Amino acid sequence: MKVYNFVSLYFYPSFLERGNLKSFISVFVILFLLGGCSHHYIPVASTYKLDSIIEFSTNHSISIVNSQLSTSDVLFATNGAHKFYGNLQSWTDTAIKITQRELTKRDMSVVKDAQKTLKVSIETVKGTFGVWVIRCETTLKVETSEGYVNTYSGDNRSPATLYLAADGAVMRAVTEMLRDEKIISYLKK
Repeated sequence: MKVYNFVSLYFYPSFLERGNLKSFISVFVILFLLGGCSHHYIPVASTYKLDSIIEFSTNHSISIVNSQLSTSDVLFATNGAHKFYGNLQSWTDTAIKITQRELTKRDMSVVKDAQKTLKVSIETVKGTFGVWVIRCETTLKVETSEGYVNTYSGDNRSPATLYLAADGAVMRAVTEMLRDEKIISYLKK
């Protein structure tokens, strides 16, 4: 009669004694590959400096409002069994942080209840994996308190990670917004 202690039972189950190690490993690998991994990501506002824009300065105040109503996670990329999710409201918060940083650099006060507002919303996010590069595309919708509405595309590629591509895509969408002469005119008046 064999006597097993707790450690040997835990680390060396009895079915492995019967030569089932290959079967156990095969089942484990198949389950791992089929199960995949889920990743949740929120872009980081400080990853990249803003691309060049039309320089301006203004001493006005503005409120920047997150107008993205959806709080659910959306699937924005897959790579094999890996699935990448993001919350569009959180992505919009990142776009707001970048916008606030850039407007503050240009002497504009960003306050809670200003007469002038920008309603900002990340509407879509799409990530793709290529052979040598990872790409992320975003669509940013902006509405001024004067009724001007426009959408801006952010497209960024990274040879390293989807996360860097996503950070750059949000930054590039904000850059496109701050290159729009109608937005600059609105901010300056």
